Amino acid sequence: MKKKILLLTVVLIISLLLGACDMLMSSGGDDLESTRVALAIQQTSLAMQQGSGGEAQPPPATQAPQVQPTYTPYPTFTSQVEQPPPAQEEPPTEEPPAEEPPAPSQSFEDWLEDVDILVYDEMVGSGEPLVISNALDAMRLGDNTKNVGDAVGNLLSEMNSAVDWDLIIIAAEDHDTVTGEIFDVVGDSLDRGSSMILEVWYVDQIFNGRIQPVMQRCGVSFHKDWERGSKSNLNEYLIYLLQPGDPMFSQPNIISMLIPYAVYWTGDVGDTLEINSGSDAVLLAGRQQKEKNSYGLIAECIDGRLIWQTFCSHDYKTQDMINLWQNYIYNALQARYEYLQ
Repeated sequence: MKKKILLLTVVLIISLLLGACDMLMSSGGDDLESTRVALAIQQTSLAMQQGSGGEAQPPPATQAPQVQPTYTPYPTFTSQVEQPPPAQEEPPTEEPPAEEPPAPSQSFEDWLEDVDILVYDEMVGSGEPLVISNALDAMRLGDNTKNVGDAVGNLLSEMNSAVDWDLIIIAAEDHDTVTGEIFDVVGDSLDRGSSMILEVWYVDQIFNGRIQPVMQRCGVSFHKDWERGSKSNLNEYLIYLLQPGDPMFSQPNIISMLIPYAVYWTGDVGDTLEINSGSDAVLLAGRQQKEKNSYGLIAECIDGRLIWQTFCSHDYKTQDMINLWQNYIYNALQARYEYLQ
């Protein structure tokens, strides 16, 4: 009800105000009348405020125009193909520090300076040229050598010692002594890696005994006995090279056919060997120039670590035999060096 009365009052006031405005315009702007009309309007406004309870109602708040939300188009659906995960970059591997190159192995010539050689030579004290000692001295290996002469006990003691012999030479040339017991320990020395040179003229006397295991290991067998009389034709005792291209006849000396120049030993002067079936042994020299598997007088086996001479050195020219023994020694030590690598 109060709202209707208020609305009628407002309409009345507006009508009065419009009439007053027309009067002002028609009167040419009488200031006094204008002031009176203004006061009347003010008084009417106060009366309306009192009639409505004495409280002036604030004008309705002007509502701000609502902002329309910006249209955002929905994303177009696209089938997503599962992509493999990006490859992870492996961290750079740290290169190991460069290894120092291995120290070069000792050369054969340098190794020769410290070799240990054991010699048993039955010709020591005979008054004859010592072929083996001269060969070692000429090779500057005399200081590396222990020579026990013809002392069998000392030889056995040294072979059974803790010394790791690089080369053992057994020259059993004296026809007054048969030392078969020496061969009891030859096999043990070969097992320890030593190289060996054997000069044995009496294989026919012992091949079924103490030397037999060594011969089997080498792959050679006794073939024939070799004898000579005081008036024998020396041409029948020539020794031919069966393997002339073998280093045994070129390092360090060139060796050709061996020629006897006198008769030193008579009677049993040696034996010939033959190669066992399937053996790796090689006959290097012999009595028959074209026979490669028998009539052998110089043989090699066990990768060159065992050399046989089955004739007597002093039946041939001294210098020729010194040269040949130097080749024996050099090649046997070369085989020992290679065995140690």
